[in-house]
Amino acid sequence: YGVMCNDEGIILDDGVCARLSDELWYMSTTSSGVTGIFEWIQWWLQSGWGCGIHLTDLTEVFSAFNITGPKSREVLRKLTSCNLDSEEFPYMSVRNAEVMGVPCRLMRIGFTGELSYEIHCPSGYAMCVWESLMQAGEEFDILPFGVEAQRILRLEKAHIIVGQDTDALSDPFSANMDWIVKMNKPDFLGKRAFTRITAEGTKQLLVGFNMDCPDIVPEEGSQIVSKKPGKKMEIIGWVTSSRFSPTLTQAIGLCWLPKDLGAQNGAPFTIYLNGKLEKAYVHHGAFYDSAGARQHV
Repeated sequence: YGVMCNDEGIILDDGVCARLSDELWYMSTTSSGVTGIFEWIQWWLQSGWGCGIHLTDLTEVFSAFNITGPKSREVLRKLTSCNLDSEEFPYMSVRNAEVMGVPCRLMRIGFTGELSYEIHCPSGYAMCVWESLMQAGEEFDILPFGVEAQRILRLEKAHIIVGQDTDALSDPFSANMDWIVKMNKPDFLGKRAFTRITAEGTKQLLVGFNMDCPDIVPEEGSQIVSKKPGKKMEIIGWVTSSRFSPTLTQAIGLCWLPKDLGAQNGAPFTIYLNGKLEKAYVHHGAFYDSAGARQHV
């Protein structure tokens, strides 16, 4: 997993890059970022950084499914001879294997925080693979899940959505993703900008939050304010994502706050919502299964 940044260190997109062999790589982006990232990489390849790299857009060639949940391994095991045991097929790894006789690319990744597999197959066989998955999962009460369920699950793990939780000024350090930047690499796009950012520090942080009143779900885009005695109310941040989590029985979300405030786990702050001031608290890390045990099982 990684983020794509421009030479100013701004996050453009995120995705997964899988090494299939010493000279063959398979890269994914967000659904909306395909065209932009493909053209962006092509621009760099044509500007003198060719490095003997050939780039092919396979977006229409493959279809992808995400099977997720504690029974996903048992369902998929009925359709493939690939060894799905965690020791042989660990989290963040890729395998080429057949699913119901269809050549597929299996990636043990996911956005939900649960045991998950992405199945990439030739688009012409997509319906066959889909129907096979649904039939194999009948005994486990398998169900298709939509975007709304995905949005709740990803928030419980504090996974960001580029373009919703980030904007045209967001860098990995302010987005609380400094762990993804490896400054010991010789060079990469954005490194010079990151050197400056780490020296000067960031002004804001993207952090999780939970509400004092668990039933109140602030609208995305709600203003975070500060009211000091004798001074006017000041806007200091905003909510980027929020949902009610049935598992946690409370409203959770992500927001941008001044660094000094966002760096304090549990620190209170105020959201202006429907003419009222509602209290919320900074939450660092995942809201659910913070150790990641469910996706590494």
